[in-house]
Amino acid sequence: MATREDELKDLARTLRAATEKARELNLPTSAYILSMALVEVSQALAAERGTENRPE
Repeated sequence: MATREDELKDLARTLRAATEKARELNLPTSAYILSMALVEVSQALAAERGTENRPE
């Protein structure tokens, strides 16, 4: 069973890939929204690790 940290890492990877695809498709608003979601996931991952401002 995956841990919360593993799930957050997986979500971050998925968001990075989706952000890149949105940029390739010239969808700037979608890329921006996805990048903001990635920031939130990175912050949650840092909190899970007990650190601040240390995204994956």
